[in-house]
Amino acid sequence: MSKPVFVLLHGAGHTPRCWDRLVEELAKAGYESVAPALPSSGSTPPTPGWSTDVEVILNTVTNLVGKEHDIVVVMHSFSGLTGGTALDGLDKESRASKNLGGGVVRLIYVVAFLVPKGFQHSPHVQVGIVTVRPEDAKSMFYQELDDGIIAELVKDLQPQSFGAFWSKTTHAAWRHIPTIYIICEADRPTTVAAAQYLVDSAKAPGVSHKIDNLIKVDAGHSPFISKSWWTASILIEEANKSV
Repeated sequence: MSKPVFVLLHGAGHTPRCWDRLVEELAKAGYESVAPALPSSGSTPPTPGWSTDVEVILNTVTNLVGKEHDIVVVMHSFSGLTGGTALDGLDKESRASKNLGGGVVRLIYVVAFLVPKGFQHSPHVQVGIVTVRPEDAKSMFYQELDDGIIAELVKDLQPQSFGAFWSKTTHAAWRHIPTIYIICEADRPTTVAAAQYLVDSAKAPGVSHKIDNLIKVDAGHSPFISKSWWTASILIEEANKSV
C-alpha cells in the first residue's frame, strides 16, 4: 500500500517556505508532501475574500485524489478556515461510495481554526492588508526560536489580505474526516485558550465530529519549524492510523 501524501496549508502572512524543515523531515522518512501557495497571503492587490485560497486547496487535493492517493491535510492557524471549507466530498468515505479511489483520510489542525459550517468572524467586511512588524514576529509566531533564525524567517512574511478573515465557512471537514488537533502550549496565552475553546466546542455533547486525538506540546505557534522532527513523527504516526 502506498504511503499517504501530506498537503501542508500555511497560515496567514506566510508562504509555503515555512514548511521547508518539515518537508525535509517527511522526505527523510519517505513521505511526499505538497505545500501550495495560498493567494490571500501576499497578493497584490489584496484578495477580497478567501475564495481563491479555497480554490487552490480544492484543486491541489482533487489532483492528488484523482491519482488515487490517500491524503492527510495539515492546517496551520488561519488555514483551518479555508482547509475545513475546501474538502467537501473529498474524504475517503465519500469517494469510495462512488467507487473512486483515494481521498482525504485524516486532518491535522495545528493551533488552527476548527469551526462549524456557517462560521464568520464578522459580517462587517474590511478590505486592505494586515502586516506583522518584524519586532512582533517572535511573540506572534516564533516564540521559542533564536533571534538569528527569526531574522531570516521574517524576510519571508507577507502582507495578508484582510478581507479573507471575514469570509463564511461552507463546510466543516472535521465532522466527516478523522481529525487530530495540536495545541501549542508555549503559544500566546490567548491563542492557547482560544484553541482549547474551539476543540471543546466541537466536542460538546450533541455535536457530530470525528476528532479522535488531542495533543498538547510545549512549543510556540510554529512547531513545524521549532520542532520539525517531532512534528514529522506525529504526522506520520497519525497518518498511519487512517491508512
